[in-house]
Amino acid sequence: MSRLYDPGEYDKHMSLKVDAGLWLVILYLLRPFLVVVASRSMGRGGSAPGIDLLQHILYPDSFSLWTGMLTTAPVIVFIFAWSRRNPGASEVVQVLWKHGAGILATAAAMNIAVIFVPLLRGTVTEIHTLGWVQLGIAVYIIIYLFTSHRVRDTFADFPAESN
Repeated sequence: MSRLYDPGEYDKHMSLKVDAGLWLVILYLLRPFLVVVASRSMGRGGSAPGIDLLQHILYPDSFSLWTGMLTTAPVIVFIFAWSRRNPGASEVVQVLWKHGAGILATAAAMNIAVIFVPLLRGTVTEIHTLGWVQLGIAVYIIIYLFTSHRVRDTFADFPAESN
């Protein structure tokens, strides 16, 4: 346990908790999945007008949406590692946790690629303002993941084996 952080920043295993900033990154990177889930659940299997509009604004065509869904795969892997972050966890979980920033940065880089999919497919002729905003957020996330001391310390901290 480091003296850099308050005692409340540690979990029951004395490892740094995932902080609010990192949870915001995770939620942002999960947005394609969340939009699909909201669309299906609010429309009770059909569609909900407000969510469908949001889905169309964020993803101009269904191909972009489903490509966006692929970008959530690294985030799901990260959530798996987070859920298994306990003393006695397998070596795979420990390696995934250690590389958590890289895993999330991969998802952010995939998000950047998805912004340009409609343009490359010819379904749009330009990237709209929201696309540029998403690009800026994704770039910021990548910078944050690799420069934040808190993020670095969180991924360097794994619960020790109890004797």
